[in-house]
Formats: sequence, C-alpha cells, structure tokens
Amino acid sequence: MDTNSQYLQMFFDESAEYLQILNENVLMLEDNPDDEEIINAVFRAAHSLKGMAATMNFSKLTNLTHKIENILDKVRNKELHITEDIIDLLFAGIDYIKTLVDDLKKSGEEVTDISGYVEKLTRYLDGSYQSDDNNKDRGSQNSFKLTEKEKKQISLKLQETDSVYQIKVVLKEDCLLKNVRGYMVLKKAQELGFLVKSNPPKDTIEDEDFGFEIYLILVSSLNKEKIREELLNIVDVEEVECLNLDFVKKEAKDEDNEKTVNRSKKNLSNFEVSPTVRVDIKKLDNLMNMVGELLINKTRLEGLKISSEIYQDIIQQLDRVTMELHHIVMQIRMVPIGGIFNRFPRIVRDLAKELGKEVDLRIEGAETELDRSIIDELADPLIHILRNAVDHGIELPGEREKKGKNRTGTILLKAYQKGSEIIIEVEDDGTGINVDQLAAKAVEMGLTTHEEIESMDEREKLFFIFHPGLSTSDEVTDISGRGVGMDVVKRIVESLDGQVFIESEKDVGTRFTISLPLTLAITQALMVKVNQEIFAIPLGAISETLMINPDDIRQVRGQDVIVLRDSTIPIVEGARQLNLEVEYGNFKKKAEIPVVIINSGERQVGLIVDELLNQQEIVIKSLGNYLVNIKNISGATIVGDGDVALILDVRNIA
Repeated sequence: MDTNSQYLQMFFDESAEYLQILNENVLMLEDNPDDEEIINAVFRAAHSLKGMAATMNFSKLTNLTHKIENILDKVRNKELHITEDIIDLLFAGIDYIKTLVDDLKKSGEEVTDISGYVEKLTRYLDGSYQSDDNNKDRGSQNSFKLTEKEKKQISLKLQETDSVYQIKVVLKEDCLLKNVRGYMVLKKAQELGFLVKSNPPKDTIEDEDFGFEIYLILVSSLNKEKIREELLNIVDVEEVECLNLDFVKKEAKDEDNEKTVNRSKKNLSNFEVSPTVRVDIKKLDNLMNMVGELLINKTRLEGLKISSEIYQDIIQQLDRVTMELHHIVMQIRMVPIGGIFNRFPRIVRDLAKELGKEVDLRIEGAETELDRSIIDELADPLIHILRNAVDHGIELPGEREKKGKNRTGTILLKAYQKGSEIIIEVEDDGTGINVDQLAAKAVEMGLTTHEEIESMDEREKLFFIFHPGLSTSDEVTDISGRGVGMDVVKRIVESLDGQVFIESEKDVGTRFTISLPLTLAITQALMVKVNQEIFAIPLGAISETLMINPDDIRQVRGQDVIVLRDSTIPIVEGARQLNLEVEYGNFKKKAEIPVVIINSGERQVGLIVDELLNQQEIVIKSLGNYLVNIKNISGATIVGDGDVALILDVRNIA
C-alpha cells in the first residue's frame, strides 16, 4: 500500500469514473440486452478496473472484477443471455466494487466480506446457479419489460384489427420433454400472430433451464378465446391466461424514443484519455482565495482616489487583469451538473423495483455548469427529493391505470441557468401532496393553530413539509416516514445561499424548484448604508432601486406598502430588520426615501435604506461557525477602506 501511495489518489479518481460508466451502461443494457456495443463498453470498464486493482495489489477487488469480467465475456460470446438475474447480478457487483473502494479510502484495507457474492458469480460461470425464483414465476409481469426496440417492432406490426396480448402458459409438472413442449408453445404462438418476445427466451427453453411457466407478448388479430383454445390443444399444457395489454400506436413518439436510444449509444459512456489535468479542489479553493485577496486590494486602491494619470492607468490595467483572472478561475471551477445527475438513474431504478413501481427518470440540462463547491453539496438534497417522488409521489401501476394514467410514472430532473442563478427542478406526475393532511399534521405537532391554517394560502401550507420531524406517512420504513429528509433539503439548500419552492396538485403531480447562485465566492453587490453602517446586497436578489417620498406610502392591514406599476409591494425598514435601535417611522420624515426592491421567496419586498452607495464586485467571506445563524446576515466582505461590511441575506425579509 505504501509503495503505491503516490498513485492511490489517481486510483480512487479513476475508479469513481469507471463505476459511473458501469452504472450508466448497465442501465442502458437493461433496456437494450442484445446491443453488442453496450456489452463491449461494460466489459472494457470492468477489464480496466481489474487491471488497476491488480496493479495496486488489491486482491479482493482484482478477484471480484475478474469474475464480473468473465460473466461479461460469456455474454459477449453468446454463452449467456442478458436476463433480469444478470442485470441484478451486475448491479450488485458494482455496489461491492464501490464498497471495497470505500474501504480502501477509509482504512487502506479491503475489509468487506464478498465471498458470498463471488461464490454466486462462480456458480453462474459454471452453470450451477439457480435463481431464487427458478421454481416460481420466473417470468412475472413485473420482470417482463419491453425494450424500446420491441415497442418499435409492435408499432410497426400493429394493425387496426390487431391486439397486443400478454399470455401465460403453464405446463404440467409431470410433463416429459419439457423443452419440446416449450418449443411447441413458441411455434404455435408464431402461427397465431407476431411473437414479440418470450420469457424465458427461446435458448433457455431449449436448454430446459426454466420452471413450468412461459410468458409471451403476442400481436394478433385473433381474440383471446381463440388464442387460448389453440394453445390448450398442445400436449401437456395445463393452463393458459390471456390478457390485453394497453398499447397505443404512436409512430412519431416511438421514432423519437429510438432516436433517444441511438443518441445514448453515440454518447456511450467510455473512459477516454482527454487533454485535461486533475487538480485537487483545495488547490482551486486556494486559487480563488488569492483572486479574492487581489480583488479586495484592487478595491482598496480605488478607494484612495488619487488624481495621478499614471495611477488611473494602473488601476484600469489592474481592473482588467483581475476581471480576466476571476473569469478564468470561475471557468476552471465550473463543472457540468451531469456529474451528479448521472448517479440518480440507478438509485431511482433500484428504489422503483423495490417498491414494485414503474418509473421513467428523464434528465434535461445535464450540461448546465455550476461551481464545484456547490455541486458537491447538492447530491443529498436531490436524492431526498427523488426518493420522496418515487415513494410518496408515483403510484403503483394498477393505481395509476385506475386514474387513467400510464402505468409508468415519470420523474423529470431538469437544470438550467436563469440570469445569475441555476434552477434545478424535480417534477413527478404522481399523486401530489395532500395539503390538508399536511396542515392537520402541523396542527397536531403544535406548529400552528386551526385559526392560522384558515388564513394560510396553499404555498404556506406546503412549506410545513420542511419542518423537522413532520411526515405525512403513516408507516416508518427504511425509505421514508421519519420526517427528516425534506428538513435536510431546506437546510443544505439555504446553506448554499439558495432557495427551494414547492408546487403540487392532487393526482397531477409535484414540482420542487431549487434556485442556487452560480458561485459562492465572488459576486456583484449593491452597497448600501443603514444607520451609518455599510451593507452589501447581492445583485441577484435585487429587482430594482428607486427613490420614493412619504406620500407614496400607503397602509394595507397595518402594513406599509407602495404601488409600483400596478403591483402592491410591502416595504420594511432595513434598520429594524437588522435589530438596530431606530425610532419607528423615522424614515417618513425624509423628503426622499431610498428603497431597494428585492426578491424575497416568490414575492417582492421594498427594503428601506439610508443611502444607495455603489455597485461593486465583492468577495464573500464566511462568518465562521459561531456566527453562522445570525438572522438576515449571510456573510461579510471587505470594502475599499479596509473595513468589514456585512452581506444581507434577503430571503426571509418580512
């Protein structure tokens, strides 16, 4: 271990990339089991991982990846066919690889026992492995999924007089030559229409490696009774069940799906050597700090206001260089958000399978870039929201059908840039949040009263979901029900200087929207003066500034407001928000009152200040652990004269 310590970090970095490649490609393989290009990509990633582990003398990891590589080699050579068992086996192997790598990071030793899994792989390789479901329903409806290619085939074959059937054929347990009877079932089905697929597949039936049930997807113009009659005429067929499958022929949509699959294959995840250099994030943080110090000192120099032409020329050159340097450092720190988005399809797939649900996770805007320091913190909040969407949002297939929905629920994960912010949305087409149940739970926990609930709008009621310990789930499971997940979401997002919003409609779905700044290090701000102190307000939170006179101020339900372009906007005193000792309403004695219109949540609020100073680029400094929870203050910066100015947190301005 010590002899390879100089290469250890490289091993960890590349292992993480190969694990991501394996996860993405095995997911693609599940939908495209006969695609040789995907199979080869998975094989190459496993082979590369094995080589790296062997070089570092990690014996367990080497043995594990070697066994997985052998399984994939058999698949490549057509000795094994991709089934649900093999997909589950590969995913389990990926999880064990990650666990062993985590062991090495923590203790330098491969401590996890993987002998049971390696034994299962060995049995699969020598042909002695039998699935737990082998003598049960190996082709159950939940495991009988159509690939995009098969859906396309059905669309091409389906005529107006045709129906799509799922057929279950049960053979007698005492039948002789089971493989022959199974082959006769397939042959008869082909005579009755277009046989899309069988479970188990033809090769497995010929090898007699199946139980006594065969499932078929058949496109036929015959009715169910005729199909059932024909199949029951086969010797040793004991029972036949024939069900209609709802399949709407949408050629344009299917073509789009095929294009999506093809596009995915073009971008097939492979690890390739690219002209990049890995840099420790701490070094980038240090570089950003140095740029920040340079910016602070440039601001201080500007504050001297020397009239010399040489001084002015130097200041202009310094301003240009610092701006360019800041831009370059920011570009270096910006990484595509797809780095974390790509982790989620596997999580959603596993959770949906565990809950018996059918879920399609769609990702948009994975190329959107965000500061690396923010991206690293985003994984947990998004995982909580996605798990809630699968567990609480998306209904079971049968329940969705009763509501007239597609059996498969859809979750859309989308990212895009809006001005100086990054917006991330997680939207599902599930059951929605029961607002009344949420409000009742809040009353039960003593968070509010029935009277207060009556005066709340739906948005305010929905925000109870973020309260620690509040859950509308009646049952506590290892997935949800403890009321901690959404609290974590709000806490982490706000620690990143972001905001989170909810929209929900019964039986239509729920949308969570997270708004985040592009970076947490350097930003543009408006400098203002309140009670003789200088404060900074980030420009991203400001809608506009204006000067008003006391006659413009009106009263609505005891609240000072102004009317701006037909909108009624409440105004508040900055000094009182900051708990500074000022006489209430003292600002009304001025002839002109400076007001900053800020975006506070989903509404606008006018913040009264004493003076509007200037706009400048500021370096955001943390207040430290002891001052982290000061209301309405998010950080500090250093202004031109070297003094410290506090940065206002305007998200919760009353």
